[in-house]
Amino acid sequence: MEENSMPQGMDPAFWRGLTQKRLSRRTVLGAAGAGVGASLLLPGMAGAATLPNKNVGTPSWWKKQKLHHVANFANWPLYIDVLNGKHLTLNHFTQLTKIKVNYYEVIQDNASFYAKIRPSLAAGQYTGYDIVVMTNNNPELGYLIQNGWLVPLDHALMTNFNKYAGPLVKSPSWDPGNKYTMAWQSGWTSVAYNEKVVKSPGDSIQLLFNKKYAGRIGMLSDPFELGSAGLLAIGVEPFTSKESDWAKAAKKLQQQRSDGLVASYYDQSYIQHLKNGDIVVSQAYSGDIFQANLNSKYKNLKLMFPKEGLMLWTDNMCIPLYSQNPLDAMKLMDYFYDPGIQAVVEYYNNYICPVPGAQQQLLHPTGWDATGLKQLRPEIGLPTSVTAHAPTVFPSGQAVKLSKNYYPFKTQEEINAWNNLFLPIIQGA
Repeated sequence: MEENSMPQGMDPAFWRGLTQKRLSRRTVLGAAGAGVGASLLLPGMAGAATLPNKNVGTPSWWKKQKLHHVANFANWPLYIDVLNGKHLTLNHFTQLTKIKVNYYEVIQDNASFYAKIRPSLAAGQYTGYDIVVMTNNNPELGYLIQNGWLVPLDHALMTNFNKYAGPLVKSPSWDPGNKYTMAWQSGWTSVAYNEKVVKSPGDSIQLLFNKKYAGRIGMLSDPFELGSAGLLAIGVEPFTSKESDWAKAAKKLQQQRSDGLVASYYDQSYIQHLKNGDIVVSQAYSGDIFQANLNSKYKNLKLMFPKEGLMLWTDNMCIPLYSQNPLDAMKLMDYFYDPGIQAVVEYYNNYICPVPGAQQQLLHPTGWDATGLKQLRPEIGLPTSVTAHAPTVFPSGQAVKLSKNYYPFKTQEEINAWNNLFLPIIQGA
């Protein structure tokens, strides 16, 4: 079903949740042992050669780049403002800069898209894209960085980013100093519960292990997410965890299964089971709970901010090596860090906003965003204040502090070790 067939007055975020689920960006790693990642030798493994981007992205290199007035942008489906088949922010960017943006909704998951562009990169050829959006908690973004297949960014052109980017996306653990990436949007993986049944949820991830809800607890079938929850439950930071910690986390999760607490290990379908009441506690993605709450029938579903932490994932804009239009790409990436522009994107997306200043623009638009938001309002059907006041879109300082990073896998052997511990739990082995 196309976006423009959405019932009048329904928020696109909720409509997307009902009809056009983005494939989970976190469902791919389970197949890594037999897929793309398994055959990839990372730099430092078996003797890495000189990286192909060695002389790319330096100040002198950037000074030689020229505008070509075109940028080819690859992104996930349903991830940017759209009205009558047109993207308001992209059209506005073209009006401002005369740079035409060819926007492609071609990324369904990190692994398959990486497999698509990898042959071109390995052959030293243009991928066809000047901007791609990759997630930090799947190995593919790391592969691109470690193989030298991304263009180091020109920080002199990151005026908006440097001024307006929020603490969750400035110099993140997966890309210190934002050498290669600028966040597009972020989200959390946490715990959700049905407050009609769970009367005293508390503020701990241990709710997932409460025998009171045996057989009515949902866990995710993604081994990354499952293992990270296990680590938080034993009091270990996933980002700095060791293989010995993974084994302890796996033991706790295996006991959870053996005790009959888990109804099932779900993909994105967990949200429907939570809505139906088949489960009353579950691992959950923040965006799904926001979308569910837009329907009065599901106001009873609540997202927890556990004291042990929430797992933060971020989709990152980056420029593939051999880009034909890197200067145009830099201008487009930084454009989205203008608070007014981001307000329009966020009104449609409702993910964690990388620009905190967009909150005030949603409440009190002062420029072009007033026009953009007014145009989107009939389509979305909700006041901009709903997005502005959502704690899952503009998190509090405490929520920022609670955000945790995923373990940064360094070798294929580490990925295999992780999968060998957590996949058998999911598969019932």
